Amino acid sequence: MNRLKLIIFGLVLWSIQPAIGQNKKIKIDGVAAVVGNKIVLNSEIEQLKLQLKQQGLDTQNLDDCKILERLLQNKLLLIEAKKDTLIKVTDKEVEGMVNQQIEYMKTQMGGDLDKVLEFYNKKTLTELKNELTKLDKEKKYVQLMRQKVLKDVDVSPEEVKTFYDKIPEDKVPEIGTQVELLQLVIKPKPDKEAEQKVINKLKDIKKKVEDGASFRAQAVLYSQDPGSRANGGKYVITRKSAFVQAFKDAAFSLDKGQVSEPFKTQFGWHILTVEEINGQERVVRHILMVPEISFLNKRAAKKQLDTLRKRILNKEISFEEAAKNFSDDKETKDLGGKIVNPNTGDAMLELTMLDPKIHQIVQNMKEGEISEVLTENDRTGQELYKIIMVKKRIPRHKLNYVKDYPKIKEMALEQKKQQVLIKWMNEKIKNNYVKINKDYQECKFDSNWKK
Repeated sequence: MNRLKLIIFGLVLWSIQPAIGQNKKIKIDGVAAVVGNKIVLNSEIEQLKLQLKQQGLDTQNLDDCKILERLLQNKLLLIEAKKDTLIKVTDKEVEGMVNQQIEYMKTQMGGDLDKVLEFYNKKTLTELKNELTKLDKEKKYVQLMRQKVLKDVDVSPEEVKTFYDKIPEDKVPEIGTQVELLQLVIKPKPDKEAEQKVINKLKDIKKKVEDGASFRAQAVLYSQDPGSRANGGKYVITRKSAFVQAFKDAAFSLDKGQVSEPFKTQFGWHILTVEEINGQERVVRHILMVPEISFLNKRAAKKQLDTLRKRILNKEISFEEAAKNFSDDKETKDLGGKIVNPNTGDAMLELTMLDPKIHQIVQNMKEGEISEVLTENDRTGQELYKIIMVKKRIPRHKLNYVKDYPKIKEMALEQKKQQVLIKWMNEKIKNNYVKINKDYQECKFDSNWKK
């Protein structure tokens, strides 16, 4: 693999979620390496290959040695993180992640928990949760240690230019078709009577809880939040957690044991209680209820969006103006409907990396073209309507310094981070036992793993 492919591979690999239950698919055929008290199995190398392939990366020429080195790095980061008294990860911190993973798995299996357990070779939900909790805690330790090592690493424009200029002409990679997308979303609104019905129901539940009923049991029975319902509406949050502000405001305005009045977010109506207060962290439970939306209101929302689409096509209003004034999507509304990569802030999105549903819609759309009105469902299962515009389209091309500067900067930064990480690894390897299996003794590692 050439240097650029390795950098791209590295960017993908750090986001890989550890696999579980793969023993049915991949034969465990021995130990590839040992770092301290951690082992790397040959099967882990194959698991990562499978995951990378599922993410759309060409694995035909993937170097097992490079995959092994990334696994070795993760093991060493984990070991050093556990030694660092400033890095702490609790089961509660990853509980929300685990619940969301299980809900996603259930969705993939048609909502059947028994099929999820069977697929992952687990007998009980508790057993599955324990396994996921262990894996997610380790992943979190690795992330925090890596962040600490690389927190001050950055690249200047001069370094980005130098990185680009050093790419041999015959090694400049091709960039797939990229698109800049705008969206305008209209969500049907419930009638006041439907909203009041939900508010009244939540007030009834609040009174029951205050009279001694279990909030957890009420959440299991009534909450419409798929990410927390099975766990009794439980979340562990801080003020920096990625929850909507109204939710955090409610969580941090209550004392332990108090139950909030019903409050509204973009997802529906909630009540919330604080179960524990641990410094800056709060363990909360909530119940989400979504007012029923009538057929007439759905039809009116769809008609409104269809009218806006016609006005845009007739140049009475621009797509950006329409999105800012009428869109119900809070993430893109203020950007004039622009969809950006949440990790990089980049608006140019590779076609192959889009959600399959969006990819199918926009793959043949021309620059400036607007889709028909599309029907989707939000996380609570409620219908919403949207139109998508291809604001800009860049065909497949060789990496270009002007067109692809954000991507080149990301690659240059990743290369610099790898260099810093390798230097850090070499220092830590000196103080840890490392044994590489004879099958990998010919590997050319970046760090001194064969000390």
